Amino acid sequence: MKPKSNVTPRKPNLKLNSNIVESKHVLLFASWIDKKDSSYYNKEKIPYDFNLLYRSNDRFDAKSFHRNCDNKGATIWIAKIQGSTQLIGGYNPLDWSGNGPKITLDSFLFNFTDGKNISNAKSGYVNDKNNAIYCYNHQGPSMGDLYCPDFNSWKYSYSGNYYPSIGIPRNFDVEDFEVFQVIKR
Repeated sequence: MKPKSNVTPRKPNLKLNSNIVESKHVLLFASWIDKKDSSYYNKEKIPYDFNLLYRSNDRFDAKSFHRNCDNKGATIWIAKIQGSTQLIGGYNPLDWSGNGPKITLDSFLFNFTDGKNISNAKSGYVNDKNNAIYCYNHQGPSMGDLYCPDFNSWKYSYSGNYYPSIGIPRNFDVEDFEVFQVIKR
């Protein structure tokens, strides 16, 4: 006789508490995190949960960002560029605490020229591990040449040294911003 079990198998949960991205974006994010082909994961096979840590759809505030995102481990952040459907973002496999640069070869930036259409997505992994992530209390998720000050006007002074060119504009205003903790299942 086999023992009965009232435990149901865990089904992947792709519900995402986001105003910016959908579950189809999460599949791409998981593939990029694991450096796999973009179609590697599907809704039945995804190794991560994405837990919303911070949202700003008014005015970006570095102090709030750090209060909610420091010491949380790996995160992915997404910003919607004002007056467009373009989404940019990045993955930090470490955390946002500290004061200065963090070293990693696993971070990346991404760009959706049309946030509703994932087929136009581009991602670029860090070229210079020593300048992958910058953690400073007075700024947001700065990575390589992407500078995110304590307000909505951000700058990307692309040099080609830190991350490859993926079409992120040089100067832009952020309309919406979200950060998700990436948790391995």
